[in-house]
Amino acid sequence: MSLATAAKMAWQMVRRHRLRTGLSMLGILIGNAAVVAIAGFGYAAQEMAVDQFRSLGTNLLIVFSANLGLVDAGNIRPLTLEDVRAIAAEVPAVSAAVPSLGTNVRAVRGGVDRRYEATGTWPEYLSVLNLEIEAGRFLLPSDIEEQRPVVVLGSDAASQLFGLDPAAAIGETVLLNNLPFEVIGTLRSKPTVFGNSDAGVFLPVDVVANQLVGRRSPYGTELTAIFVSARSVDDLPAAEFQIRNLLRQRHQLVGEDDFIIRNQKVLLDGSARILSLLRVLLTGTAALSLLVGGVGIMNVMLISVAERTHEIGLRKAIGADSRQILQQFAAEAIFIAVTGGVLGILLSSGLLVAVQVFTPLATQVDGVAVGVAFSLSTGIGLVFGIFPARKAAQLDPIEALRA
Repeated sequence: MSLATAAKMAWQMVRRHRLRTGLSMLGILIGNAAVVAIAGFGYAAQEMAVDQFRSLGTNLLIVFSANLGLVDAGNIRPLTLEDVRAIAAEVPAVSAAVPSLGTNVRAVRGGVDRRYEATGTWPEYLSVLNLEIEAGRFLLPSDIEEQRPVVVLGSDAASQLFGLDPAAAIGETVLLNNLPFEVIGTLRSKPTVFGNSDAGVFLPVDVVANQLVGRRSPYGTELTAIFVSARSVDDLPAAEFQIRNLLRQRHQLVGEDDFIIRNQKVLLDGSARILSLLRVLLTGTAALSLLVGGVGIMNVMLISVAERTHEIGLRKAIGADSRQILQQFAAEAIFIAVTGGVLGILLSSGLLVAVQVFTPLATQVDGVAVGVAFSLSTGIGLVFGIFPARKAAQLDPIEALRA
């Protein structure tokens, strides 16, 4: 029996038992669709996370105090404004350094009462973190020097407090922890991996320290973090080395560092590797669902063998050998698996293309995932179809005819 004949007989069997065959295909279809879809959405999630890191700039360094979040910090010296000034003035590989002093505040305006993360900083914060003004202006050196009660609102904070028009907030007054502040600007929407600037408010650092936090260390104004912009990506290792040496000298350290430096490029590369591994693991997990489809194919083929026992006996009686019977039933199992696999791939590919066209997600049909899904579904159809096919091929023709 030729392959064409086996394929024709498989198609006749499928047409004869449409419902049963369709249900057995469903497992393979869902499995293939899940593999391709998860790979495509995983790619989109990976690109989104990487883009958020890149939006901060790949030449960014973040310095944290080692006592951040600890109740008992011992003798660990915090980061201060003087550390920021020293980094900006004495580290050759650095183009700018800005402080970040964060605290939670209650914002009230009219009948709106919200809580936001307030960040005390300097004017260069805007350029170091690649943020943009939507309306008004950002902090000026005079705001810092005179400790003016002014505030810049993130896009979400502006819309929640003043409505959808960002310009409507300029010049208005908002109460932060019951203290009046003049709104001088609003930021353009830009979520980042280091907090959400959209839902934040930004003030002069000394205003936050003196009026909202009200706590100073013996070394000066204590900071949450220092954001440092290296002159270029190539200068990142030198900048990190120079900052570490400077802070160790300033903090008079002999043992371990009392601060932590995070390299933005290292974080970017690490996050890309982690997300890629996660995508592979999720795709592999989805591929396991193909085994369920394989069990469904085996069940259907066993039922088919039981129903067609007389037909098998008749074929053997007129000259068909075991190899031809095996080939016939194996072809039927592979036909079910391949058809279900192709339909699943087409379904998920169409979904990914639609999401890419109509949403901001950069989904992608992964050729590797398509190849793996199709190969697995075909292989599973063959493997799970072999047992029923062997059972059919080993039937004794006389016993089969008696049945």
